Amino acid sequence: MMPASAAGFPYLGTELNAVEDIAYPRLSCWLHCLRDSLYAAGVRDTARALAQPLNFVVERTPTGELLTLYGGQDTDYHAPRFQRGVTARWETSPDDPDRPDTALDLVRRELARGHAVPVSPELSGMRHSEYYRIPFFGYPHTLLVHRLEAGRAFVADRNTRKGSGFEDNRGTIGLAELRAGMAGAPVLVWDAHEPQADWESELGRLLERSVRQMTEPVEAQAGLAGLLDLPGVIEELAEAGERRSLLRTRVSGPLQRHVSGDRHLLARVLADDALLRSRGARTAALAADTAGLLGRSSDAVLDLARAVFLLAGSWSAETLELCRRRVRELHTVETRVVDGLAGLC
Repeated sequence: MMPASAAGFPYLGTELNAVEDIAYPRLSCWLHCLRDSLYAAGVRDTARALAQPLNFVVERTPTGELLTLYGGQDTDYHAPRFQRGVTARWETSPDDPDRPDTALDLVRRELARGHAVPVSPELSGMRHSEYYRIPFFGYPHTLLVHRLEAGRAFVADRNTRKGSGFEDNRGTIGLAELRAGMAGAPVLVWDAHEPQADWESELGRLLERSVRQMTEPVEAQAGLAGLLDLPGVIEELAEAGERRSLLRTRVSGPLQRHVSGDRHLLARVLADDALLRSRGARTAALAADTAGLLGRSSDAVLDLARAVFLLAGSWSAETLELCRRRVRELHTVETRVVDGLAGLC
């Protein structure tokens, strides 16, 4: 495998890590890919464009088994909703055994439009990936295809194996591997238009929906009440034979990747928003305070994720109590966040 660190290949590398003061590890992989694609195409207002309403959901299978946790970044995953003229939708790549090369037709179409392409292929057959030879479970991972050449694809992927040949999240993979992984797999097709709505109405929707999802959730274990259920969710895994894996992949990892991000992005939006500052000193102060609380909330989610990760490695009453304490601290901050958002609506 050849490193792909040449000029003109900026995606998922260090070049955009400080863009708009967004901490890229707190973006879900699919939004991370979309953010970099947009920025490379000239969109400079990605924080406001991609910000999502707050949410927290304990997701279970129809039989009641814990599947994952997710926040606002993944609430509308299957039908994404954005601001500032950004739109996106998932399309399925062709899967024709008699014409295997058509699996990349959709990718080629989007590359021809000048867009880098976020894709979610079957990764178990891709040797560069952390998920090589690992059966798929849960939400698909997204990587970014930048260009195709004879026999190879230039991609950016933040989840790679050691020895993959990738540098700074970027490298090449065999075109045959990508073709096999893309058959029947989803592609994120995106566009950046002129905004059809003013920012005041878009921000109002973000704030109002955040408050509603956290205080009037549709799901059984969701919102502020769902947070209080987390210790029980953690304890129920104590009896599971794969406790270590389950706690890390279905609790700790999703907290870090899928829950902290919406808090972080919305904090960045509120902290710098000219519209809110223009509404007078009281609103400006409330926006600044709420942005600070959102930052604390995002950090508290990460603290909880670390505690759960420790619990997975060594189950003990002390570490379990640490998890409970982290949940209580998070709930306290989240309650204040929701009050602040309600005051800004």
